[in-house]
Amino acid sequence: MIKKGITAGMTIALLQFAAPVSANSVIDFSTSQAEGRTGSIPSLTVWPGMGLSLNFSGTGSRIVKAWLDDPSRLTLDFDTPLCSSEGNSRCGGGATVIHLRRIYPLQFAHIPSTPMTLLTVVTEVQGARKVYYFNVSYGSGRAKYVAANINTDPRPALQQQQRLEEAARARADRIERGLKIARQRDSSQQNERVFERVETLLARVRSGMSFADALRRTNLAPSVLEQLEALANLP
Repeated sequence: MIKKGITAGMTIALLQFAAPVSANSVIDFSTSQAEGRTGSIPSLTVWPGMGLSLNFSGTGSRIVKAWLDDPSRLTLDFDTPLCSSEGNSRCGGGATVIHLRRIYPLQFAHIPSTPMTLLTVVTEVQGARKVYYFNVSYGSGRAKYVAANINTDPRPALQQQQRLEEAARARADRIERGLKIARQRDSSQQNERVFERVETLLARVRSGMSFADALRRTNLAPSVLEQLEALANLP
């Protein structure tokens, strides 16, 4: 009975002092989502008393322009003044964070107040611009999240595979150059058998086999390839 009482007391304490998870939550979007390339554009909600920060630092670009179609319920703020051009030294390097804050509704002539608005953000990096879109609505009660990170899309698996294949081809070319040099320097029968196995390895690598598998199949030590690459890199 005493043990049960202690356990219950500990559980109650944890429930009382546990911080609300929702109030500290951060959501993530990829650049392709924010550009609308994956279908519908992202939806964001801003709650009263808890503004919303949009962090674009993960895109490697800076914000040059942002606007709300209905500015009657939100204010826009930035972590540093916006840069209008690459050569503007007064902009502090360019903004990467936008902060949205709820305000009491204002009345603007000729601008209707709407239950949802569109946030458009223009960013720039090395002279190239991108445009991101967000549907922004207004929540009530406790905030479910306080920030959104916009990150560059992860490198597609196909492109990653192509990069690995290009690296393997480049290494095979280096080994082949080293092999030619080694044959010119040593024409002994014993080494010629090793050179023939290197030729077999190169043929297998160029047909799609990994270097690790080709080494096992040809019974060659990795140091052999390293020595040949070193010969190829000699001036």
